[in-house]
Amino acid sequence: MTAETGYVGPHLTRSGRTSDPWGRYYTSPEVSRSLIERINVPKPKLVLELGSGSGALCAAAASRWQAARLITVDTDKHLSVRECAHSLGQPTQHSHFVHDALDEDLPNKIGLRLGTVDVAVCNPPYIRPRWRADFGSILEDAGLSGTLVSLHDAGADLLFLAQNLRLLRRKGKLGLILPDGLVTAERFSGVRRALLRQHLIEQVVQLPRGIFKGTEAQTYLAVLSKMAGETDQLTLCQMGPDGQLSSAVDVPQELAAKRMDYAFHAQAISAHHLQDGYRRIQVGEALTDVIRGSICSSEIGGFPTAVFHLGDFAEPDGENAIRVVPKRFSLSDRAAKTISRNAHLALPGDILLARVGRNLQNRLALVVHGPCVISDCIFALRATEEHRERLYRFLESEAGQRARATSAHGVAARFLSKQNLLEIQF
Repeated sequence: MTAETGYVGPHLTRSGRTSDPWGRYYTSPEVSRSLIERINVPKPKLVLELGSGSGALCAAAASRWQAARLITVDTDKHLSVRECAHSLGQPTQHSHFVHDALDEDLPNKIGLRLGTVDVAVCNPPYIRPRWRADFGSILEDAGLSGTLVSLHDAGADLLFLAQNLRLLRRKGKLGLILPDGLVTAERFSGVRRALLRQHLIEQVVQLPRGIFKGTEAQTYLAVLSKMAGETDQLTLCQMGPDGQLSSAVDVPQELAAKRMDYAFHAQAISAHHLQDGYRRIQVGEALTDVIRGSICSSEIGGFPTAVFHLGDFAEPDGENAIRVVPKRFSLSDRAAKTISRNAHLALPGDILLARVGRNLQNRLALVVHGPCVISDCIFALRATEEHRERLYRFLESEAGQRARATSAHGVAARFLSKQNLLEIQF
């Protein structure tokens, strides 16, 4: 083993409450082996891991591809050679570098040329580094420039993905552990579309929540082959807590660009095949309006009237019971006219549901007694009379709760976007 050190930049050091100072959640041996097993390359000559951490992924790679040359890079000098040597069992063709993995000039610093790596594996940190000009060059080289609405959305996960693509040879394989955002968030739809059109994404596996110690973040295994053709159909599956995989579903490129999570598409496919005597429609077709509250949680205490917030939803009370907004939140017509100048109101007949929160799928209520002020954590669905009762019954049902849960995304504070809500079928 050889080791070299270089500049350890400050750009990747933003502490999280449950991760280490570099925003890393360390990969277990089981997850590492599962990812490596999915990379269909019999005898790679060069294997790379950026952000190697304590070495679980590279150890699994070294165990499978014993004749390969292995290069690892990590910015944490305290892990460096000792940790990797322990994990790998002192492989003879391993070189470890202590360096900023997002340095545009990284290939020269570690003795590689762009486009020469056979297999790259990576579990990127969960942070958003301060933007640097060379990040733009990394995204450009990877064919991902222009895929983001805002450069502020470029987290370490996307930048590590791009850096790996730069270093991979044509038809080289990339195995990644991805967070929920890149897989499901609307703001990354452009990234997903570019990846699907430029590369062959072989599979995406949805992992169980809590599989990484210290976080309930939803994560995924993904394997792609660089520039090996477009992904016309994306294969998705889900890993259970026992490590067993579900049956796969194949999703066309257009739908995969919207989201790449198994739970969402499996639920949609299941709903499509249900025969309940009704024509299935999207939630958006049943609504005349969607109102998001405008009072943030910090303003509720000082607001002149009661504000309906997340903690005010009643618990479910039987299959046929309707959860109603309490009378104490109701405004007179005169008060409603005055308050409406400063806040968004829900009206009688509106269906209220939570748009944020870990258990958002359990929060539902119907406005009955009078107009009420709602917080910005709540959507008010204004449905047509034709669909109102059926929509409420669906959202209250187990199927409706599951649909909202699978449509939401995020880590601890999960959220349901307006677009994802409107696309739910019932």
